[in-house]
Amino acid sequence: FALDQLATDAAARAHALLTTGRDPVGRLTLWEDAVRLAAARPGSGLTAGTRALYSSLASAAGRTPSELARAVAAWRQGGPEGLAVLEEPWDPPAGRFDRARPLLLAADLPAFRPWRNHLTHPHGHVQLRLGRDGLWYAYESEPGHEDWWPRGTPDLDPVGALTGLGMANDL
Repeated sequence: FALDQLATDAAARAHALLTTGRDPVGRLTLWEDAVRLAAARPGSGLTAGTRALYSSLASAAGRTPSELARAVAAWRQGGPEGLAVLEEPWDPPAGRFDRARPLLLAADLPAFRPWRNHLTHPHGHVQLRLGRDGLWYAYESEPGHEDWWPRGTPDLDPVGALTGLGMANDL
């Protein structure tokens, strides 16, 4: 299966290069490309084949399979930008980030705690992260743990990103 997946990926990249003159993944790092390849695998369960693929890709990139699984969730959430949101906290300029907290309060949500480009629910189970693309990415964790996993669909509106989680009553 891995050989078939790599051949299919190479054919798609070659077609894109011939038709557009650009390689859509040519600028990816080894880690980003490993995440992209793992995210392209159909299905969501960790079957024996998927576990073997994750183990092989993670090892080649110097990461663990669990790091790869979280990165795949981020990639599926938002592509390369979703992965960047997972791995690279940054300090956003004033404006969009600063307007998010009043928008959340206006939606009858509690005061989220800010840190860099993250806004965290006071109970510590939901977090919003602002991407450099201007979208809000929702994350979930067990309360009291720093084990954040990407969830939902990115949205221009922070309240919309949370609404997509389908857990409005839990907020």
